[in-house]
Amino acid sequence: MPRIVIPLYKRGMSTAFCTSIPIRGEVVAGRPTRSEEVESGCISVDLSTIGISPNARTFALKVRGDSMVGVHILDGDTIVLEMKTPHDGAIVAALVDGECTLKRYFVRRGVPYLKAENPKYADVIPARELVIQGVVVAVFRKA
Repeated sequence: MPRIVIPLYKRGMSTAFCTSIPIRGEVVAGRPTRSEEVESGCISVDLSTIGISPNARTFALKVRGDSMVGVHILDGDTIVLEMKTPHDGAIVAALVDGECTLKRYFVRRGVPYLKAENPKYADVIPARELVIQGVVVAVFRKA
């Protein structure tokens, strides 16, 4: 099987195509909780390397919690989200009855719900409202 190496950065690489994506606070990968949008800097990303159009509406959030460890999204990671309609099975940041969480989005029999990727968390079914804030398109982790 061939080995594939993807360089994340090369000395002398141009940063002309990098876009600054604002970090708009934190999202809890756990039980939904109240949160506020708080700008906390930005990350620079070459959108073409993660398959996102330069015209895409993107933002980033810091992850707190362990409900998404099954898909390797860990506490302390930074996720990039695109504001778009989610497909069934997409990982989303969502407001559930006014409380924010990071989960996988599903629709069964016309009813949307959110599912964790950690068996210690129950499915989240909105009582009144589900607002998708963004669909995860990239995950960044400090080494």
